[in-house]
Amino acid sequence: MTDLSSAVDTLYDNRQKFIVIGLTGRTGSGCSSAADFLTKKIEDLKLPKPNCVNNNEERKYRIVHDFAQKNWKPFHWIQIKDIITSFILEESFTIFLESCLKHMPDANPEKLKTILQTEIEPSYTELFEIRKDLKKLRDETEKGKVFDRVKIEDRRIKSYKFYFDLVPPFTEKLKSTLVKLSGESYTTLYQIVGDNIRSSGKAFDSTFNPKNILRLAIRVNKLIKLFTNRARSGKNEVYIVIDAIRNPFEALFFKERYSAFYLMAINTNNKDRIHRLKKILNLNEQQLISIDQKEYENKLKGSENFYSQNLSKCIEFADIHLNNPQIGESNFNTLKKQLAWYISLIMHPGLVTPSRREHCMQVAYTAKLNSACLSRQVGAAVSDEYYNVKSVGWNSTAEGQPPCAFRSAEHLIENEDPDAYSYYEKNDKKFRDLLREKYQPQIDSPEALKKLKGRNLSFCFKSIQNEIEKEKNQVHTRSLHAEENAFLQLAKYGGPGIAGGILFSTASPCELCAKKAYQLQMKKVYYIDPYPGISEDHIFNIGPNPPQLQLFHGAIGRAYNHLFEPILPYKDELSFILNF
Repeated sequence: MTDLSSAVDTLYDNRQKFIVIGLTGRTGSGCSSAADFLTKKIEDLKLPKPNCVNNNEERKYRIVHDFAQKNWKPFHWIQIKDIITSFILEESFTIFLESCLKHMPDANPEKLKTILQTEIEPSYTELFEIRKDLKKLRDETEKGKVFDRVKIEDRRIKSYKFYFDLVPPFTEKLKSTLVKLSGESYTTLYQIVGDNIRSSGKAFDSTFNPKNILRLAIRVNKLIKLFTNRARSGKNEVYIVIDAIRNPFEALFFKERYSAFYLMAINTNNKDRIHRLKKILNLNEQQLISIDQKEYENKLKGSENFYSQNLSKCIEFADIHLNNPQIGESNFNTLKKQLAWYISLIMHPGLVTPSRREHCMQVAYTAKLNSACLSRQVGAAVSDEYYNVKSVGWNSTAEGQPPCAFRSAEHLIENEDPDAYSYYEKNDKKFRDLLREKYQPQIDSPEALKKLKGRNLSFCFKSIQNEIEKEKNQVHTRSLHAEENAFLQLAKYGGPGIAGGILFSTASPCELCAKKAYQLQMKKVYYIDPYPGISEDHIFNIGPNPPQLQLFHGAIGRAYNHLFEPILPYKDELSFILNF
């Protein structure tokens, strides 16, 4: 009888030989802890043992645990801070020192200068020269008319040593020195340099050039290729974790290049996160505010949208969401279990089925794609207490009113498609004057139309009306919120009451939707965006029976299908392996 087990192994080879995980999350959420766990051998990971089986979720974990014990392999850790260091090392120590003096106002200038010159300059200068030689080798190879395999391999070996052996320990030395000199200065400096690289392609130049938006990601990709080349020459698997991705376009870069790339968002309750930063890193309130303002800015302007950190969008882009409860859990068992769970599913899709929580959030995630809002797509689902979905909603205009993406400033100005616009929009002089002021020059400009490349010239009513009234007011939005829409579907079409039910939202409920959830006596509210304004403290933290606000953890979007759709029916798989 033919042994078919090797045929089964062949089908899973692609899944089990190449995996790239990107981690995202705010400072203090646990990205570094997750990356550290992924680099460990299974015996060192100390994966918690399954509890006595008393429900299906525990039975699933037992299956995952047993699979991980036999198949887990350590990941190699690529840290974005090391990539940033490699760009810093392209500049002279003098330029680096000037930047430190500029961006570290809390440090004593003379002390900073003396310590950096004494402790950092010698190794900095050595690495600067190595980096310069590598660039020279690259230029010689690229300009050479004859393909020289020996020279190319020599450069690969030297590049590998530089990026994987020399830069990481130097980054740690630099970090510890800067932290001693001035608290959060290291984080601030590296955030600024990261933005500069995405903006200009250089560590200490902030001039914006669109061609450099992905420079950090391209260098990370270079390291992935270097590592892959080395691993495959030794017939080893390629397991890489990138810590941490903080720009959504970098996440998109890897998603489009590798089907085996998954973006994991490490989320934690904001109070737990702040507690950890204060306790472990000894950050004060002002330092916390400074980091948060940089990572989670309310409104990015112009080119900042392309080169700045945008944690909110990164979390929204994530394929897998992991919850990292830190207070009262020093062993990180919850995080370890989730890592083992989803790495096992990446290696063997269909090993276990989705949780009811994942099923409901996937419905909400799919619903959001119906939204034609110009700003953001949000989806929501309402289930009963047994996770049976009763209604779905997405942020959109009231039924019968065309959403903003389907309307055009040009059509409104020229009185085309009149049914698409309100009486106010067609007749209010202030509104029409401002609309013309903003859009008529674009309509009349051949250059602007060329740049649009056929895109619809949609406009946001709320933005224009707020500009007229000179204040920011959410009441002017044309759209219903996703949660609101889901609630109204229940009222519109009737049916049994939903008290004691569960709300799922791909964002987090605003104060208005939080009040509606409370009034409808939702038992739980699952959400993804882990920073829900004052809804948590002001709306949900009052009264005898408030809804439980819970961070979602699980796989959604493309990962939902990738991880839970089996390659083979499991019955057939066992049959082929065991030669039944």
